[in-house]
Amino acid sequence: MFEIKSIPALAVARVLLGLFLLTTAMNRFTALDVGYFSKQLAAIDLPDFPWLSALLGVMQLIVVAALIFPKHKLSHAVLYLYSLMALIPMLMLFTHPVWLDSLGGFPAIGAGQGLIKYLAIVGVCAFIASHYAGHQKLNRFSLKVIWAGVVLVMLWIGGMKFTQFEADGIERLMATSPLFSWIYDLFSVLHGSYFIGVVELLAVFGLIIGGKYAWARTLGLAVAALTFMATQTFIISLPAYEMSQGVPLLTGSGQFIVKDLVLLAGCLLLFVNNKPAAKQLS
Repeated sequence: MFEIKSIPALAVARVLLGLFLLTTAMNRFTALDVGYFSKQLAAIDLPDFPWLSALLGVMQLIVVAALIFPKHKLSHAVLYLYSLMALIPMLMLFTHPVWLDSLGGFPAIGAGQGLIKYLAIVGVCAFIASHYAGHQKLNRFSLKVIWAGVVLVMLWIGGMKFTQFEADGIERLMATSPLFSWIYDLFSVLHGSYFIGVVELLAVFGLIIGGKYAWARTLGLAVAALTFMATQTFIISLPAYEMSQGVPLLTGSGQFIVKDLVLLAGCLLLFVNNKPAAKQLS
């Protein structure tokens, strides 16, 4: 369990998770998301449930309320339930066409990049719930899940940066961002993607050997956290929101990007923990 010094970090993690849930919940009540979920159900031969999107939106808002009152027993149950629900999108890796046939299929991942981020979301939700519920074993296990989730995203998406497909895919994001556009002054589109990939794999290296070397763990978490913070600028610079409904709603790209807020929360929780999560895995 965390020491007292981690309490502010836990509060920040709750805010970051809450922001992800709140901003994406707004989309769940739109026709676009209703259509999206109908399409995903049809892909696995399930009947259409037009109310599913709104139900998920309500559930997300309930989780936000649980994060505001995390000490209540009902809040623990809600957070645990959402943690389990967050595993479901990852099952789409086995049931939906998320692999790039042009690159030989698995492990070349396309649309599924947003799905693999849910592992860290599972860990962060479970960690917050178990912390306030006093479930110490689950609390420690949740840190391992968070560690695995951060490594999975940085390793897999970082590895994809060494393909032309990913390089072309991130060009618009990078070119419109004041934090990243300078990369194209130094490198081509492909080599700029290589550069980002090297940085992300550097974070993975630090996290993997961080169980033995504290400096490597700190470096890995710092690089990962800075990456997840920097990607949030894409929401404004791209932009990754639209106003067709009269209020700002995230686009599909925006919903992909805000998942990084939870990954950032995971990095923060790992950083303030006394024992590196990678070491606890051994």
